[in-house]
Amino acid sequence: MNRLSSQISGRPLYIQIITMYVPAWGYGGPVRLFFDYARWLAGEFDVAVFTSDARHDLSRLSRTEVIDGVPVSRHRLWLRKLAAKSIHLLSPSLLLEGIRRIRASTGVVIIHISELRGAVPLYAVLLKRLFRRRTILVHSAFGSLHYKASLRRRIYDKVFTKLLFNAVDLRLAQNDHEKAVYSEWCRQYGISAQANIRLFPLHLDGMAAGCGRLGAAGKNRQMVAEVRMQYGVPQDARVFIFLGRLHVAKGILRAIDVFLEFARRVEPNSMLLIVGADYGFQQSVERYILERNAGERVRVVNNVYETRFDYYFLADVFLGFPTIFEETMLSSVEAMGCGTPIIVSREADAPFVEEEGAGHVIDFDVNTAVEAMAAVVRQLPDYEVRAHATAARHFSGASAAPALLALLREAAASHSDAGRGVAEVNEHLSTR
Repeated sequence: MNRLSSQISGRPLYIQIITMYVPAWGYGGPVRLFFDYARWLAGEFDVAVFTSDARHDLSRLSRTEVIDGVPVSRHRLWLRKLAAKSIHLLSPSLLLEGIRRIRASTGVVIIHISELRGAVPLYAVLLKRLFRRRTILVHSAFGSLHYKASLRRRIYDKVFTKLLFNAVDLRLAQNDHEKAVYSEWCRQYGISAQANIRLFPLHLDGMAAGCGRLGAAGKNRQMVAEVRMQYGVPQDARVFIFLGRLHVAKGILRAIDVFLEFARRVEPNSMLLIVGADYGFQQSVERYILERNAGERVRVVNNVYETRFDYYFLADVFLGFPTIFEETMLSSVEAMGCGTPIIVSREADAPFVEEEGAGHVIDFDVNTAVEAMAAVVRQLPDYEVRAHATAARHFSGASAAPALLALLREAAASHSDAGRGVAEVNEHLSTR
């Protein structure tokens, strides 16, 4: 790869700083989303990703590479034994390369991070302080704001987190709950309640339910029947699905309770599919199913990857009732992309769902969930059409890319010290 610091242009510079960067569905989360952001912006910005040379299993990677047009510069991760305890010591060479790139750029510079603690936010704050007149610092929370009891975190927050919150110019939240949490953090650190907190939901880069599976009247029932036959799912059953990690915090036992009550009160000929990978909770789930004598109605399915979209499609309704805040479950968005309406608890809140009739977001209790399920199945084709339309309108890469560009343009325009860089951003940031 050519030495990027020598590439001087008037275009804006977009820098991502992230501890580990191996974009793949299996890792999910911030890495996958940041990779999409970088690809979208590469046509309008000079893009640079600064990260460590470690995979999530802490094996080493090559120092530089280009992934689908995104240049990635990797720097040494020190003391990997500490990294196994979530203490990531990134080489100062990462900070030095950031300084070189910003000094070489003649346009406005946007620095984007998603981490709340550790070396990454500290490096970002240092760059912001060194180049305050030219840089815009953007922070995406991705569910990182929730309080967890930890002496180490309390000490870090008291010493460093206020510095980050005062340095950030634009805060991106995935849903209304995360916006509220951002606002509370800002209040605690004496930052105006009018801090620049904007809604930018989690996205899918493309809808997975094409090829004639959906039409103006909802799902193609013949195709649903074919997919159900392929996976051994009864043709005439009302099918509900949970898809995700088989983990205690995912509320799987809640979903079983709700489903069984729905089957008892509303529609006996129903099935619940629990689809995912075991994170130490599958035995508890299977034991609970046996205790409830639900073995014929509740099925656990493992080892699903690309075929997850078939499971979303063959189901009638997606259920998600986690016991911890998830700030929009990716699986619920994927389900809507396949035309499957969702019913989720407030902990998994997805914006636009209730406003646009794509499903229900509820304060969880069994009766409320059963009533929502009954309401959806009574008008299922209408919900299917609205679910797919909502996913395409708000959660697809095609809609998220111009929305991100618009947010960055707005941030640059409001950054009064950016000077000539503002004009450059307005010239080069055009929505596609």
